[in-house]
Amino acid sequence: SLISENFHIPMQNLKWYAAFHNESHHPHVHLMVYSTEEKQAYLSKEGVMKLRSSFAKDIFAQDLLCVYEKQTEYRDELKLNNREIIAEIISKINSGVYDNPKLEEMLLTLADRLSKTSGKKVYGYLKADVKSIIDSIVDELAADERISALYDLWYEQRESVIKTYTDELPERVPLSQNKEFKSIKNAVIQEAMNIVTDRIITADNEENADEQSESDSEPSDEETEPPLNDKEKISLMWQYYKKAKTLLNRDNENYDPNTAVEFLIESAKLGCGVAKYGLGKMFLQGKDVPKNIDYALRWLEESVGEGNEFAKYLLGKTYLKGEDMEQDLIRAEDLLRKSSAQGNKYAKYTLGKALLDGELFLQNIPEAIKLITESADSGFASAQYLLGKLLYKGEVIPQDLKKAIEYLEKAAGQKNLYAAYLAGKIRFTEDAVKDIRKAIRNFEIAAENGNHYAEYMLGKLYLYGKEVECDYDRAMTYLTASAEHGNQYAKQLLHSIKSNRNWSAALGSLRLLGQISRIIQNRLEDERRGKQILIDRKLRRKIEEKKQAHGLKQG
Repeated sequence: SLISENFHIPMQNLKWYAAFHNESHHPHVHLMVYSTEEKQAYLSKEGVMKLRSSFAKDIFAQDLLCVYEKQTEYRDELKLNNREIIAEIISKINSGVYDNPKLEEMLLTLADRLSKTSGKKVYGYLKADVKSIIDSIVDELAADERISALYDLWYEQRESVIKTYTDELPERVPLSQNKEFKSIKNAVIQEAMNIVTDRIITADNEENADEQSESDSEPSDEETEPPLNDKEKISLMWQYYKKAKTLLNRDNENYDPNTAVEFLIESAKLGCGVAKYGLGKMFLQGKDVPKNIDYALRWLEESVGEGNEFAKYLLGKTYLKGEDMEQDLIRAEDLLRKSSAQGNKYAKYTLGKALLDGELFLQNIPEAIKLITESADSGFASAQYLLGKLLYKGEVIPQDLKKAIEYLEKAAGQKNLYAAYLAGKIRFTEDAVKDIRKAIRNFEIAAENGNHYAEYMLGKLYLYGKEVECDYDRAMTYLTASAEHGNQYAKQLLHSIKSNRNWSAALGSLRLLGQISRIIQNRLEDERRGKQILIDRKLRRKIEEKKQAHGLKQG
């Protein structure tokens, strides 16, 4: 298909012959290509380069692993240094404010021109003079030393691959003229249109604003305790256990974890499976007592042997992570499946998430969704959040905004700040379920539980006064709190307010800086990870570009 494409010969007409020679230790192949139809084939210089590139990647696959999989010491250091440099650059971009009055003026000029332009607001459809303004904005952004450094890294990595099949490196072109980064231009247009419409952007396209970390999905002690059945256990065993629970209460003036451990051990010796699970959990987590993995495993294994679903879940998750002991995926899956079969909502969530990711276990999306749904329907907030997010994104399962908001608001009711923020975002932006009052309430729940994006959104809402009554003091309170919690957009907005600058233009400049850095970073990752991930990333990129071309919200 590669030969057919570059020689412009339909597959049904393509003919070729090849001869392999290995004279003087110089292995090579002579290839003859022709068409059964006259005057059909032709090969351009660009086609020659594409063929060279593709053949070289196949023939020198092992050598290319030096680039993609760090086979040589030099390239190991190059990649390690690149990652450190990228991390440092992104960190600089994601902190502080971005002062560029020139760029802000250019964005305002573009916004004015676009407001008077009819038709599609897409780069390819615009007049030459408007395109020139957009190119100048990209050039201004590219002049930033942080973006310039990222762009240089992209070229260095690209050239290290090209050198495998030619010594003639293509001339470097400015970022604004590089077709690999054409999506940047439509991002510029979108930011200018945001100024035209004075639109309030949720999370300002910040990735992972509603991303829940694994530690946030940990159930509390109260949730994991199985119900006690006094009738099935001797009185003394439960007395010991209840005394231990009282002494482990941090709000109790008699808090004494050491004595509590002694009571738990006595209870465990009398056969209390819950006490064994409790001991294993305590010594595994090291919160109330010093961490002791061997001692923890002893009690957890005993509890597992007695069929305790929570012990199976905890031990399975521990083997899955492989942090406190050697990772054992076979044992992890077995334990999580057994706990799930007993109805454990935490095990269902953990196993479902692993099957969904497909990184540790063989990916099985139907089973993953089934388990996550069962966990969510059992009331586990983290599962409700994840399922709601999947239903909102519509990438793994069909989009269903009503079901998404239902699950997210159930999780928000349990103070899950990520679910509350995402629920607020959906209520604010999606017409099918739009409800500003509920959006604000969800943002408030997220803000009360420490989500600085929610604080920022509330600050903007009260500052702009478009969807709610303007309240400057309230806006400043939320924005200041968000800035103190590390939100760069809140910092930028406060800075612009104090400088009496155009808020929309200043925020647009900062958003563009962040978007360009992420686009270049993604291209760097494309090159490093190899062909399959590159294909997947290209597909996602095309989807993103189409959304931008149609003026759809990103993030």
